[in-house]
Amino acid sequence: MPGVSEEADKQKTKAKEQTYEKEYVRGSILDRNGNPLAWSETPGGKRNYYYSKSLSNLTGYWSKIYGTYGLENTFNSVLVHSASSKEEKRGADVTLTIDRELQEEAYQAISDFTGSVTVLNAKTGEILALASSPSFNVSALEEDWEKISQKEGVFYSNAYQNPVVPGSVFKLVTSKGILENGLDKEKVEDNGKLVINGQTIRNYNGNAYGTISFEEGFVKSSNVYFMDRALKMGGKALEETAESFLLGQDIPLDFTTLKSTFDLGNYEENVVAATAFGQGETLITPLHMAMITQSIANGGKMQKPYLIQSVANGKGKMLQEGKSELLTKTMNKSTAKKISEVMTLAGESYGLKTIGEKNWKIAAKTGTAERGDGTNNAWLVTFAPADAPQYVIVVNRLKTENIGKTLAPIAEELYETLLDHD
Repeated sequence: MPGVSEEADKQKTKAKEQTYEKEYVRGSILDRNGNPLAWSETPGGKRNYYYSKSLSNLTGYWSKIYGTYGLENTFNSVLVHSASSKEEKRGADVTLTIDRELQEEAYQAISDFTGSVTVLNAKTGEILALASSPSFNVSALEEDWEKISQKEGVFYSNAYQNPVVPGSVFKLVTSKGILENGLDKEKVEDNGKLVINGQTIRNYNGNAYGTISFEEGFVKSSNVYFMDRALKMGGKALEETAESFLLGQDIPLDFTTLKSTFDLGNYEENVVAATAFGQGETLITPLHMAMITQSIANGGKMQKPYLIQSVANGKGKMLQEGKSELLTKTMNKSTAKKISEVMTLAGESYGLKTIGEKNWKIAAKTGTAERGDGTNNAWLVTFAPADAPQYVIVVNRLKTENIGKTLAPIAEELYETLLDHD
């Protein structure tokens, strides 16, 4: 019967894994430098975790009582058993691209609020940090389960599992459409608002910027400018632009599948206008937003983010190895260069400092998305150094009265750390 064989296979696999857990030392999860993040010392013994909160909703947990979650679940079959030496029966080791010290620093920076930090290598797509708050103390999972499990959102990563309204960071997407459709050559009269189909849509704080160019519209983050250009572009062209960044599509990665939402309905003008500045029916994760930013920093080439550096069995044989892989080309080099230039000007306008003795400039875009409940999603997307990008950092804060610019100190400190390691 349909489904019966599949279910039987699952039960057999589970039974085998339970047997292996009694005989094999569970493999370790390591950071990019070989530092342990999760490890066991005896078959079926207690699981040990390093930095119990900053990595919990990424590595997840292994528990005799509550089972597996996160990477402990995704890679359970190789962690519990693989070909090993005669001297020691142990599962495979999973090495991540994460730097555990950078991950801890990122988590501590956001631990007092709901949000996330994503750090990528701008050239390769390696994920260097993927921190989320709220989190939980995985080392106290079994004793504190009732308290932990009642905390909202604690098992869910805001970095890659929770698509939210992007606000003005979506203007990176709209900018590509404006430039590649030649709509940047005209200036726009910005009186602080547009009335579309009887709906009045305003700039943030109702600011009016007068006659502005593409560069000024981007740096000042004029909603009116981006609405005007999107309406001239048309809903179909805006939709094609969004699709070029894989919005609305499932994106399978080596540890998860990214989800996003993009919907222009029947291309009603007010929907197109609102979508142009990130307030339409668009939901996106910070990791996906980091991918969009990375493609701009990388001359239009979006690399596939990867978290798994390697999986090696007890004999040291490589079972899986991560590598840099082109996912898609989002734009041509000249378009990426123009967006990079206005992001650099925007970073300067936000007062983002230059980093270290090398005076790295930070290219940036802020976003303050209205959630509809009186609070905002605050965003900051960045890359640095602006003239020769090496890293991408995206920070967001959910359910806040703050604006995106307030997240600047977090990005600056993380870039300082990255420069020290450079």
